[in-house]
Amino acid sequence: MIEKYPSQIVTIGNIPLGGGHPIIIQSMTNTNTLDTGATVEQVKRIVAAGGQMVRITVPTMKEVGALQAIRDQLRSEGLSVPLVADVHYHPEVAEACARIVEKVRVNPGNFTDKRNLKQLDLTESEYAEAANRMARRAAPLFEICKRHHTTLRIGINHGSLCDRIVSRYGNTPLAMVMSAMEWVDICHENDFRNVVFSMKSSNVHTMIEATLLLAEKMRAAGKCYPLHLGVTEAGAGDEGRAKSAAGIGTLLLSGIGDTIRVSLTENPENEIHAAIILANIREEIKNTEQHIDGHKLTIKYNEPNREKWLIVCAAAAGYAHYHQHITELQLINPFFTADECRYVTEIILQACRIKMTRTEFISCPSCGRTQYDIQDALAKVKSRFSHYPDLKIGVMGCVVNGPGEMADADFGIVGAGSGKVLVYKQKEKITTPITIDDALNVLEQLIHDRKSSSSPF
Repeated sequence: MIEKYPSQIVTIGNIPLGGGHPIIIQSMTNTNTLDTGATVEQVKRIVAAGGQMVRITVPTMKEVGALQAIRDQLRSEGLSVPLVADVHYHPEVAEACARIVEKVRVNPGNFTDKRNLKQLDLTESEYAEAANRMARRAAPLFEICKRHHTTLRIGINHGSLCDRIVSRYGNTPLAMVMSAMEWVDICHENDFRNVVFSMKSSNVHTMIEATLLLAEKMRAAGKCYPLHLGVTEAGAGDEGRAKSAAGIGTLLLSGIGDTIRVSLTENPENEIHAAIILANIREEIKNTEQHIDGHKLTIKYNEPNREKWLIVCAAAAGYAHYHQHITELQLINPFFTADECRYVTEIILQACRIKMTRTEFISCPSCGRTQYDIQDALAKVKSRFSHYPDLKIGVMGCVVNGPGEMADADFGIVGAGSGKVLVYKQKEKITTPITIDDALNVLEQLIHDRKSSSSPF
């Protein structure tokens, strides 16, 4: 393990973050924000499970009033948990939310810049003007945050980098880092320091590489802001936990990370259970026996709790793969059969992208923007299409980050209104809004056509 990244302290509500303080665990509601009663109850369940911070989507100004009502109700019941407003596309919504809650998350990729990947030949003056326009538009948000002691999370998503950044750096981890460093400079220009950064991707390697590089650049600049960790659209079940652990765990064991979210296409409370295990990974890893012979890692871990066993082993394997390039893995645990050990080994090898033995599913945890039963849809997709080791399928809640985050998937479905979805073939939308059952049939035909062609699985 490596010496911890020396993040500075940021205060979010009554919680100190960074500077050696314990890792903060958070999740996000997936209720309709306008349904204030349901959202309040879900926040309470997240807190009861151990969540220390809760994010709520605020798509438009219409939801701002609901956010105020949610906060007021929670405070009247004695719950002081910091709330985070998740805002995309509308700076004025972020400004309104900054007056209400303790933290606001904005995405530079859609703050003022656009992502359509059609204009990638920007001149130097066009590039500079777009960057300056973004900085000017952010200035009022900083002033509001300073007045109300509100923290900002600058959340860089690999799937929603804007045209301007991609035109110069490609769709790469470096592009993510350069987008973040622009905001480091913008924050300092506005004398604003109450900020947290995150570098998220559904690809574990991309997420790890981008976060490590950002930490290195911020350390070199002497501006070590706290870092939020998460593998976005990690999926559900064993696969989602293994992928999240391989990414988040690798970074925590590398001394990086101040707050985490395990994104699962499940009930938000389940994310907390997995995150608690990861938050203690630097201590828990001491209970494992590890040996590397060549490029083979053997982990002996006598842990009867299956979720904990999988998560800790996935974190250990992710760390070993990233830093020592392992290509084989063996798990030993007397509490589980040899067959179960082999199965979990396969899940972890796939999460680390060492060996692909089944379909890879990219699916988001959903939020208040999702208007169909994504958990049921994912279960149906996995039931029918899990046996293609060279196939990627995305199951996404909405169009905000969905098409971008699943851009490297072969096929996918994305929420498109009440109970309806769109089907994508790579980056191309190929249907109008249809039902889940119809989408499954379209996917089956697409997979059959690809299987019948020369394209391999």
